[in-house]
Amino acid sequence: METYKTFWGDTHHNTYMDAPQNPSVSDVLAFAKTYLDFYTGAYYTPVAHTAALKEDQATVALPDAQGHPAEQAAAEGCNWKGIRVEQIKDADTIVREWKEFEEAIKAHHMPGEFVPFSGYEWQGDGAWGDHNVFYKEEGHRVSMAMTLPDLYNEIRGKEAMAIPHHIAYHPGIRAPIWEHCDEKISPFVEIYSIHGCSETDEEWVGLRNNSHMGPGAAKSTYQAALDQGLHVGAICSTDNWTNVPGCWNEGLMACLATELTRDSLWEAFQNRRVYGVTGDRIELGFTCNDQHMGSILKATPQRQLEITVKGQDAIDRIEVLRNDRVIGTYCHQGTWERPTGDQTTRFKIRIEAGWGPRLGEMPALIREWVGEMTLSEGRFVGWSPCWIARGQEAPVLEGAAAHFKMVSSQTNVGEKSQGAIVLEFEAKPSTQITLQINGKTLQSSVESFAQNSQLLWYKKECIDLIEKTTGVKPEEFERQDPLFYHYAFKAKIHRVIPEAGYKASFSLTDSEALSGETNYRVRVEQRNGQRAWSSPVWIQAQ
Repeated sequence: METYKTFWGDTHHNTYMDAPQNPSVSDVLAFAKTYLDFYTGAYYTPVAHTAALKEDQATVALPDAQGHPAEQAAAEGCNWKGIRVEQIKDADTIVREWKEFEEAIKAHHMPGEFVPFSGYEWQGDGAWGDHNVFYKEEGHRVSMAMTLPDLYNEIRGKEAMAIPHHIAYHPGIRAPIWEHCDEKISPFVEIYSIHGCSETDEEWVGLRNNSHMGPGAAKSTYQAALDQGLHVGAICSTDNWTNVPGCWNEGLMACLATELTRDSLWEAFQNRRVYGVTGDRIELGFTCNDQHMGSILKATPQRQLEITVKGQDAIDRIEVLRNDRVIGTYCHQGTWERPTGDQTTRFKIRIEAGWGPRLGEMPALIREWVGEMTLSEGRFVGWSPCWIARGQEAPVLEGAAAHFKMVSSQTNVGEKSQGAIVLEFEAKPSTQITLQINGKTLQSSVESFAQNSQLLWYKKECIDLIEKTTGVKPEEFERQDPLFYHYAFKAKIHRVIPEAGYKASFSLTDSEALSGETNYRVRVEQRNGQRAWSSPVWIQAQ
C-alpha cells in the first residue's frame, strides 16, 4: 500500500472582491505560504451594484421583523438603501485582473514549499450551482459560459477542475442539480465552509450564515450526491471574503500525496485522496482492504476498514457510515487517563487569546500576544495554527523552548476574536512548564496542566487603560470586578492532552451482503467540536 503525506490547503479563498480594504493577491499569498502547503485563490468574477432608486423612494422604510410600522422602523435606522445585486464584471476588467492574478500565483509557486493554483469562482446564470474552476498550470482564460454544460465543454480535455461549493442550498439556485454533475471534472465537492455544513439537511451546523441563500435543502446535499451514485470526494474550504486564507473554523482541505508539487497534488485531486476539516488539522487515515479513501474497488465479500486519527484535541468519537447509515461508532472518551508516573510521552497544549472588549469599547483594535513556553526537560516537536487574523507568526521551536506571537482583534458580539496555536511536545508528567504571555507567568507540572484549563486575566492593564482614556478611577465604579473583567483582555491555556487522548485507531470488518454499489466514509469529532470528513471508498456491485 502506497504511503502518503498529508498536505493542507485552501482551494476557495475569494480574491478581487469589491472591497477596497482588501490587500493585494501577492500580499495574501505571502501570508498563506507561512502556514499552508497549497492554495487556490478564487478570483471573484461578479461585482456588486445597488439598484437605482426612484427619487420618491429614496427614504422609504420597511416594517421591521416584529411588524412595527414603517415610521418606527425608519426611526430605528432601517431605511431602505436599495437592492444590492451582483453581476459579472466587464470583459476588459476580467482580462486585466486575471492576468495580474496569474502572475502573482506563478511568482509564489515554490515546489516543495508552497504550491498555489490559479482559479476563479464560476456562477454562470445562477441556475447550476457555484463552482470553483482551477487549473494545474497558468495560461487559461476565465470562462464566461452561462450554463454548466457549456462550462464543462469549455474546460473538458484541459487539466482543469470545477468544484461545487455551498452545495446544499436550493437546487438550481446557486446550488447544484446533481444529474448534471460530471465527476471526472468535479471529482470532489466542498461540504463545509463559512456558509456552514452541506453534508446533509440536518441542523448540526446547517446553512444558516447566509440569509439570502439559506436555508439548506435536501436534494443538493453531499449525501444526496452519494445516494445518486456519484463518485465525488469531500473537502472543506473557507469561501471567505477576508485576507485570511485557511481561516480557522471556516474549513480546510487535506490532500494525501507523495510530495508537495503540482503533479503530485493534481494526481491526488483526480483520485479523490482528499478530505476536509472544520479548522483543527485532524490527521485522518482511512482505508478499505488496504486502499485509500477515494478508491473504487471491485465487489468483495468482506471489507476490512481501518481508521487512524491524530487530532489537535481530545478525540470524542469516530463514526463509519455505509451509504447513509452509521454502522460503527468508536467512542474514545474513557479509554485514556490523564498523565501520571514518570514515563516520557507526547502532549499537546492549546494557547488561545483574545477575549475582551468589543469593537469600539477600547482604543486598541489589534492586540499582540507575545509568549514563551519552556520545559524543565523534554523538547517541542511540532505546532499547528488556529488563526483567524493577519499578523500571526510561526512559533520558533528550540529544544525545550517555544517562542510565539499571536494577534487578536476586537469584534462585535457573536464574532470570534481569539487566535490560538497548538504546541506538541515530549516530556514526563513531572516536567515543569513555565509559560509567560504578555508579562504574566504560569508555572506548574505537565500533570497539573492536564487537570484543568488555566485563565489569564489582565485586570490591572484594563484598570490603567480606563483611567488613562476616561479619567475615571476604579473606586468611582460601583461594580468593579464585572466591569474590569468584561473590558480586560484574557487568555486561556487549555488543558494538556496526552498522546493517548489525541490519537486513536478503529477497525471494522463488514461481511454483510451488498445489494448494489456501496460507499463507506468516516466522520471524526473532537471534544472541542472540531470535525473531519473523509472522502468515501466505493465497492462496486456484483
